[in-house]
Amino acid sequence: MKHGAPCCKIKRAPLVRETEASRPRRDAMRRAQLLSIACCTTVLSTPAAAADIRVLATGVYASSLRDLIALFERQTGDQLVLTITNAGGVLAKLAAHEDADVVMTASAGVDTLAARGDVRAETKVEVARTRLGAAVKSGTALPDLTGEAGFRETLLAAPTVAYIDPRGGGTSGAFFDVMLTRLGVIDAVHAKAVLCATGAEVAAAVASGRATIGLTQASELIDAPGVAFAGFLPDALNASTPYAAAVTTRTQVQRSARAFIAFVTGPTGSARLKQAGWNVPPH
Repeated sequence: MKHGAPCCKIKRAPLVRETEASRPRRDAMRRAQLLSIACCTTVLSTPAAAADIRVLATGVYASSLRDLIALFERQTGDQLVLTITNAGGVLAKLAAHEDADVVMTASAGVDTLAARGDVRAETKVEVARTRLGAAVKSGTALPDLTGEAGFRETLLAAPTVAYIDPRGGGTSGAFFDVMLTRLGVIDAVHAKAVLCATGAEVAAAVASGRATIGLTQASELIDAPGVAFAGFLPDALNASTPYAAAVTTRTQVQRSARAFIAFVTGPTGSARLKQAGWNVPPH
C-alpha cells in the first residue's frame, strides 16, 4: 500500500439536485415535522386535568369534611362532591349503583362493602374513632354526665330526648336502645323520644327546642350551631366506634380518590378531626 493512500474506500451517496417539482414535497414534509414536534411539546407541558371526586360519607364526618374539602380543592384543583347520609344509606346507595369514588363510614360497614365488591379492600384506611355525647340548647344548664346514676336522672328529668332511630340504619340507634334498657329507662324515654335519621337532625331538634337533650356521636354535636356540647356519655355506657374510608371499585379517578383519603388521614385532616372530638390514631 502506497504511503498516503486511504485504507478503505468511502462510498458517497449521489447528490440529488433539488428541482422545482420537489420543493413542495420538501416543504410539506418540514411542516409535518414541525407540527409533530409542536404536538409533542403541548402534550408534555399540559398539566394533569383536575378530577371530580364524589365522596359518600356518614354524618359523623360532615362538619370536618366540609372544611377539609375546601382545603383539598385549593391545594389540588380537584373538585369534590360530598353526599352525607347514615350508615344504612351508604349501603343502600352503593347497592343501587349510585356513583361514588370514596366511601367513608364505620369500619365494619367498609368491610361489608368490600365483601360485597363495592369497595377495594386494599384501599381501606382506618380514619379515627368517635364516642357518643350529649348536647342541650345553647344557653341551657349542662346536664349531669359524670356517672350512670346522674345520666339516668338526666334522662328521666328531660321532657324530650332526641336520638337516632334504631330502625333507621344509623350506627348508634340500636346501641341507644340497649343502653336505655340497661339503665331501666327505655319505656320512659320511648314515650318522649324524638327519633331522628341523622346526627344533624338530632342537633337541629335540640337547637330548635323540639328536644331538651340530644344524644348521638360527639362529632355531630361539637360543631353544631345552636347547641352546647355537654360532654361525652359516661365511659361505662359509651361506645368507641372505629370509622374508615375506602375507594370504590367503580371509580375512574382512583389516584385522586386515594390522595383525598391520604389528605384526610394526614396531619391537616387529623388536626381537624381532633377538633371535632375524634380519637385519631397515629398514622
